[in-house]
Amino acid sequence: MKKLALALVALAVTTPAAAQDFAGPRVGVELGLADENFLGDAETTWGINAGYDVDLGNLIVGATVAYTDVFDDEFDFRELNVGGRVGAPVAANALLYGTLGYSDINVSNISVDGVRVGVGAEFGMTENVFVNLETRYGNYEQDIELYQTVIGLGYRF
Repeated sequence: MKKLALALVALAVTTPAAAQDFAGPRVGVELGLADENFLGDAETTWGINAGYDVDLGNLIVGATVAYTDVFDDEFDFRELNVGGRVGAPVAANALLYGTLGYSDINVSNISVDGVRVGVGAEFGMTENVFVNLETRYGNYEQDIELYQTVIGLGYRF
């Protein structure tokens, strides 16, 4: 996963800058790792998300909804998240952002609510296609914590 994330960042950095309009609706898919311990035995995850961003000049503000699941059929897990993000363009095709949202996870038919925060970077590959790298921390009821790192591919309309 670390090699894939590094390759993704290298590709984004070496790709000629396609001026990215960070405003408007977007959808994406993601692959990642999730674990209750930051460097523990992580589960491989997949997810889908959709959002809408508004360009306020030097600031991008948006809303996002997301669904995350795991590939392991023996590990019953899913996460639903509704949140927002605030970021700043750092180049013609790069955005650094922070996230905050409400999250509900269900593990083996036990549902707990919590707060998820994260930081990420989004890189425009073409006028509409982007890749992103994001790390997240969730703090839930019953003293449950969840760490996630994901890479994503998205399309902005």
